[in-house]
Amino acid sequence: MGLGLALAALQAIWSVSIPLMASPDEPSHVVRAAAVARTQWSAAPSGAQADPAEPGPPATVHLPSDYLAVSRLSACFAHLPYVAASCQQPIPAPDGTTVAVDTFAGQYPPLYYLLVGWPSLFLSAKASVYAMRLVSGVIAAALTVWGLYRLRTTTLPAAWTWAAVAALTPMTLFVGAMVNPQGLEISSAFAFWAACLVLARSSGTPSRGTLVQLALSGALLLNTRASGPVWALTIVVVALVVAPKGRLRLLRKLPSVRWTLAIGVVAGLAAATWVATHGAIATGDRRYPEFTSPFRAAWFELAQTAEHLLQMIGNFGWLDTPSPILTVMVWIALVGTLLAVSVAAAGGPLRVALLLSALAVVVMPVALQVPTAADTGLIWQGRYTLPIAVGVPMVAAIALTSVAGPFDELARRIVRWMAVPAVAMAHVAAFWWAMRRYAVGVDGRLLTRSPEWSSPLGYLTAVAVYAVAVAVVACVAWFTLRPSGATNALAPTSDEAADELGAPAAA
Repeated sequence: MGLGLALAALQAIWSVSIPLMASPDEPSHVVRAAAVARTQWSAAPSGAQADPAEPGPPATVHLPSDYLAVSRLSACFAHLPYVAASCQQPIPAPDGTTVAVDTFAGQYPPLYYLLVGWPSLFLSAKASVYAMRLVSGVIAAALTVWGLYRLRTTTLPAAWTWAAVAALTPMTLFVGAMVNPQGLEISSAFAFWAACLVLARSSGTPSRGTLVQLALSGALLLNTRASGPVWALTIVVVALVVAPKGRLRLLRKLPSVRWTLAIGVVAGLAAATWVATHGAIATGDRRYPEFTSPFRAAWFELAQTAEHLLQMIGNFGWLDTPSPILTVMVWIALVGTLLAVSVAAAGGPLRVALLLSALAVVVMPVALQVPTAADTGLIWQGRYTLPIAVGVPMVAAIALTSVAGPFDELARRIVRWMAVPAVAMAHVAAFWWAMRRYAVGVDGRLLTRSPEWSSPLGYLTAVAVYAVAVAVVACVAWFTLRPSGATNALAPTSDEAADELGAPAAA
């Protein structure tokens, strides 16, 4: 419970501290959410694509008048990192009229927008954006904690803590706290990864909690974005690879597993039906003839892999605020060491699964971009790959459990005394860097009491509050990694572990 509240607090601080419409495509997603809440489930493109930089032709919905003003707030600073958010114009009060507002998300699956759009029914546009962000952050935090709980039942504390701090980059927290379906997609993928890996690696009958998590997180992942079915299938394939011999035969015999599979099939059919009947999610009418050749498109997409990896760590705003060098260096060291150690430690199927999941992070953007590159261009961003990327550290954690002996104690000390403090500082640095960009611009003073723009929490006050929340999460992780002889308040009891792993509890 404490960890969940701390993570929800981190998401809430991001939600309140970032200017309205200062996250990728947030104007379109806010408009889409408010429209879905008013039963405008689908909005077909209303004209030709006016700007090649836009994701596709806009769709028109009808909303209260203040949503038109809110949707234009980012125009003065988006992609302009030297411009502070003080350029935003005041939002006029709604005048009781309904106006036409454009969105580029009119054909996106409605599930996410239905979950977060309801505050718009009784709040003004400005207040409803903050409320939608907070709802989105709470859902993302809940799914993340659910995944962490499931993961810890099948790996050593040092391994799952290492995996968690590596997977939960600043970008995952930022996107989860904004009005953007990607936050739900990433967090539901995190929970789905954990449930699939536990189900595959455990022995005996899976617990009811694992199956419920598998069904719910899988259904959310499948129906949040059009790419959901691809991510879900990839996760299932990796889980099948890590499953020990005879595990699948046992699972097929269990009625509870068959019911869970049936729920997954229904959710998958719902996702496929929406995509099949809403084909105009992104079209460009072959505006990019230079990418007609699939080999040329694939080569150019592969060349952007390094940039995508950096974006997964954190590039805030409208891809105009990269993470500071401290944050980047910490994550490169953290993930690089984890992968190197786990590849060396793993054997057989575990090594194959780890390499397969890591390869998917590189190959999937190519596979999904090449077929539409001539129409849409190469529009992939690193955050799009996070639903798969968050699972790579999890597979690595599973691999580390195959190593016995002195390494366990060494890994515990490395994570406790080095990884956790370093990641805490990296998170705070990333948050401060993003706040500074909107307060004074990227070329402004590092510290100032007179920012050009500040959030409802204030500029430096928000950074201080965020640092305290990060410190709480870090303390939870630090105490989790106490020596095995000490009582671990977060570790599962013998009965919990026995239920999850299918082994008898100690008498």
